[in-house]
Amino acid sequence: MSLVFKELGELVDFKGGGTPSRNVEEYWGNSIPWATVKDLNEGITLTETQEFISELGLKNSASNLIAKGTIIIPTRMALGKVVISEIDVAINQDLKAVFVKDKETLDVKYLLRFLESNKENIASMGKGATVKGITLDQLKAIKIPLQPLAEQRRIASILDQADELRQKRQQAIEKLDQLLQATFIDMFGDPVSNPKGWDIRKLSDLSTKIHSGNTPKGGSENYVDKGIIFLRSQNVWKNKVILDDVAYIDAATHAKMIKSSVKHEDLLMTKTGRINTENSSLGRAAIYLGEDDSANINGHVYLIRIKEGFNKYFILRILTLPNYYEYIRSICVGGIDKRQLNKEHLENFPIIQPPIELQNKFSDIVKVIESQKPKLIEQLALQENLFKTLQNKAFSGTL
Repeated sequence: MSLVFKELGELVDFKGGGTPSRNVEEYWGNSIPWATVKDLNEGITLTETQEFISELGLKNSASNLIAKGTIIIPTRMALGKVVISEIDVAINQDLKAVFVKDKETLDVKYLLRFLESNKENIASMGKGATVKGITLDQLKAIKIPLQPLAEQRRIASILDQADELRQKRQQAIEKLDQLLQATFIDMFGDPVSNPKGWDIRKLSDLSTKIHSGNTPKGGSENYVDKGIIFLRSQNVWKNKVILDDVAYIDAATHAKMIKSSVKHEDLLMTKTGRINTENSSLGRAAIYLGEDDSANINGHVYLIRIKEGFNKYFILRILTLPNYYEYIRSICVGGIDKRQLNKEHLENFPIIQPPIELQNKFSDIVKVIESQKPKLIEQLALQENLFKTLQNKAFSGTL
């Protein structure tokens, strides 16, 4: 099929938003959902928002009320994300609503799926030293393959079905995590409010070492193709160390940084990140399962070496529970957006200490549940690859 391409600006209109004054109480906390990039989470639907504004706030600001069924795309932060709103929602200045001019020419769901497939390209357009943004002119210039309407609808339906399978695999993994969280709360209660009255110890009392790394002089010039793993914040995620984008340093550089050499089963925690960003690198924790001294860390990562007699996996679960993660973020210092976790704060983390037998019992449960994940993750990867293949075929006219 020979495809006809049109610039987005020929086919859609854009409408922006704004923020009511935070100094006027009457503008906030009422009945109108008000969306920001913080509300653009996983998936392509917007079903709820963290904040609400009043009719008065809407009237006295640049915000606009957008009808459900409308595509919303960010032009500042979270570039590449796209959602379709399932609710009537007001938007802030970092978001743009996308209105199809002629629905007999362009199907809304086809456009949604096209923008989703184009997320990496859109993200790469961003400019800015700290916060990346794109202009409306850049969005308008994006070219979309304009296939016959019936074909657009067929493509959107196929991608919807493939996405549903992908989401089911993801949800199965998430349910295992939810089961672990529920099991922890049932056995130990909330580790922040400590309703069961367990003894509390500072993290420093449970550790032989809490230390952040360094970035070698010259930065990335020190990286080598193979050598000692050099862990950065992008390698430390919730409950897992990811080595897809890992750097390496040579043995000589590692020797100069021996104080931050990582041992098997050291806990790792990220030190800095943006507090208002999805998947922020701030305060993420994982456990290193590599061999002793096979890795080092940069200045944005802490290592925490737990003393013998305390359960590392139990402590890790505390650090990654949603309530505790929010506690970590609340004590970080810095500006409006970018924050840092100081070593003093980390050392003073309150850690509940139930009997070690109970901690060990929970760890055994964790191992059983975690053992079910690899197969689900493998199935998810297959679904992800299938979905990407279908996307490529859909918008090249070969599906």
